[in-house]
Amino acid sequence: MNDVFKVLISIRNSLIAKQDNVSIKINSTKTCFSILRLLYEEGFILTYIYDSKKKEIHIKNNIYKNKPMISILKLYNKVSFPIYLKYTDLCAIHKFGVDLLILSTTKGFLPHYKALKYKLGGKLICYIR
Repeated sequence: MNDVFKVLISIRNSLIAKQDNVSIKINSTKTCFSILRLLYEEGFILTYIYDSKKKEIHIKNNIYKNKPMISILKLYNKVSFPIYLKYTDLCAIHKFGVDLLILSTTKGFLPHYKALKYKLGGKLICYIR
């Protein structure tokens, strides 16, 4: 899980520094690739490529008209107090028109609207606007 937060923090820092590309040295983990696949499917990043020789992931941020697609990326990583959301909590949150919540569920990492479709809850990983 630490590599997932390392990837998300690196993306957030690159957006603050107004960089199009970011390279991150990590171990090859399935969880990182599932988070990156989710961000790619939602349109927040353009591409991600894993270089196995250097053990780096190269990510290209999605920037439209000189503005990044991600304006806010808030991480919820408190070991002492993790935030778990039930299905009913997600229903209430979804009514307010939240942009995107990424949850860790029993079916892997899912955006909040897919978790609602499967009637699942989970641990809150991050909020993206």
